Amino acid sequence: MVSHTPSYRVVEAVAQKEGVSPSELSPPLFSVVNPEALDALVQEDADSNTSQVKVEFTYLDYVVEIRNGPTVSVSAQKGDASMENPKSVAEQ
Repeated sequence: MVSHTPSYRVVEAVAQKEGVSPSELSPPLFSVVNPEALDALVQEDADSNTSQVKVEFTYLDYVVEIRNGPTVSVSAQKGDASMENPKSVAEQ
């Protein structure tokens, strides 16, 4: 995976929340969502308009939201007190 892709930013953000390295996440992201399809859907490029795209799915115990291309938000599922502090990772 290339670190600037939305799917890898999801993996990085969830791993950070879990306090592990991205390679230690189990199950891997591809067991929940197709990373290539996710990247194709939300990746910004000159020929597409991703400003209106919002993708949301559950991975491990987190709700993952990708909005406006590079913005990835990871928050605990409802019912968890840490829901108030979502982790956002924007493309750098």
